[in-house]
Amino acid sequence: MELLIVIAASTLASVLAAYIVLRCKCAPAPDVHKPNRPLIPKLGGLVVLAYVVASFALLMLNKNLVDSTYGVMFYTTPIVLGVIGIIDDFTHVHELLRVGASVLYPLIILLTAGGNLSYLSFPIIGHFSNPIVIIILTIAVYGIFSNAINMMDVVNGVVPYSMIMTSIIPLAYSIMTSNTTLLQMTLTLLIPSIVLFMLNKYPAKLFNGNGGTYSLGALIAGLILYSNLGTLILLVTIPYIINGLLIIVSSRGIKSREKLKPSTYMNDFVIYPNLDKGSTLTLMKMIVIDKPGDERKVIRSFYTVFNMVTALTILLFIALYVMGWV
Repeated sequence: MELLIVIAASTLASVLAAYIVLRCKCAPAPDVHKPNRPLIPKLGGLVVLAYVVASFALLMLNKNLVDSTYGVMFYTTPIVLGVIGIIDDFTHVHELLRVGASVLYPLIILLTAGGNLSYLSFPIIGHFSNPIVIIILTIAVYGIFSNAINMMDVVNGVVPYSMIMTSIIPLAYSIMTSNTTLLQMTLTLLIPSIVLFMLNKYPAKLFNGNGGTYSLGALIAGLILYSNLGTLILLVTIPYIINGLLIIVSSRGIKSREKLKPSTYMNDFVIYPNLDKGSTLTLMKMIVIDKPGDERKVIRSFYTVFNMVTALTILLFIALYVMGWV
């Protein structure tokens, strides 16, 4: 009953945040792939933050629901990074500060724990109990995913859709094993992603913004680390890793989106690959490199990619479950 109250109250907070953002139309940004470039509010991060803050506050009232360093990390990291992202939605925050925060905040939490850390478990890969290894894994996963999600927020609906796909396996496993902690963690990603998807899908009424992508990335990182299903979640999110590597390698370092040479350009609302020397390489560029198309074609291609990797990962999950490896 307590968990149902947390879920209901947090969902209400998320929906209310969405309503307020749509009403105030704060932080508008042009939807560049649409005729007349309509201005769309880009504070989707508040939808995610409202759910996470409400959940964490209510769970803390019953401390046995958040009773570990990992629990505190899971709920507070998306709050910290989401706030930084929302500030960035209003005014520029240097990319090194954004990347640094995604690494330094988890590091501070782990060091505060004084080495009193439980093991991390990843199917197929194994268990890790050495505190130094745990710290390295933690800051690497948070650093990568809090920024990788942001790098692929280029067309309507793709980010929240992929978050919904990523939630399928941990949601199923939490129900199969009656794991209420994992269920709550998964719903913290799933429910605000559903709210965002309803508003961010084509044609978007609300953008995710940096606040949304950073907080969602932190939630994904938390599930990878603390669900005991990290390898499987990692496989579903492999398109983000590939896209991030393509951007970093082709741009020769970590740079803000404003400093990157566009990977695509648009003519008569058809998206073409930018073949100029030095243009950034992305998954979106690879999608249109052989056959340019409009935004809806690109969106469908992204959905197909995530559908395929999710389906294959579900098959792997079933095989591992049958063998008793998860």
